[in-house]
Amino acid sequence: MGVVKIKNSKHNKLKGPLTQYGQYKELFHKAAQITYKLNNLSPDETNEKKELFKQLLGSIGEDTEILTPFYCNIGSNIHLGRGCFINVNCNFLDTDTVEIGDYTLLAPGVNVICADHPTKTTQRIVPKNDNYNNNYIKADGSYDETINYTFTNTKQEVKIGKRCWIGTNAIILPGVTIGDNVIVAAGSVVTKDIPDNMIVGGVPAHIIRENK
Repeated sequence: MGVVKIKNSKHNKLKGPLTQYGQYKELFHKAAQITYKLNNLSPDETNEKKELFKQLLGSIGEDTEILTPFYCNIGSNIHLGRGCFINVNCNFLDTDTVEIGDYTLLAPGVNVICADHPTKTTQRIVPKNDNYNNNYIKADGSYDETINYTFTNTKQEVKIGKRCWIGTNAIILPGVTIGDNVIVAAGSVVTKDIPDNMIVGGVPAHIIRENK
């Protein structure tokens, strides 16, 4: 195999306008209500479970199975293909779109992250409802402590291809696209796009070999 490079994802770039945490609160609360019900159902309440997942998620393909406990921020941004299997304790910070292709497996504890924060402090910590004009920063560079502040978010979509296997406790960061037939080793942190037919692992994840 020749050298195959993992492409840089977009997650290090500031995407679009900043949003304040408060703008998501209503959506977060609605998702929390549904996931609370889901995670407290008995194993025999299968019909109730299916109905709640239909209410929560954007779309679910035929024969896809999701085990609980399951967690997400919004839910309606998550789109699962046919025959997927989502194991216990998977967590989706789905402030942007999450697409998972047909027959992809997520092992226990996988985190799929669309949400991010700016690295620049004056973009990340701002007055509530401020237009980010930096008038709250003093001449010496310190913050005006008489003002109440909040934090901002950025977001980027995540795409995972068909027939992938994402290992236990792997983390998929914002802006990442994973191709088809990819295996991500347990505990890996995927920071960059992964081509089709690869096995990757590590922190950050790197290509181990082709998945032939």
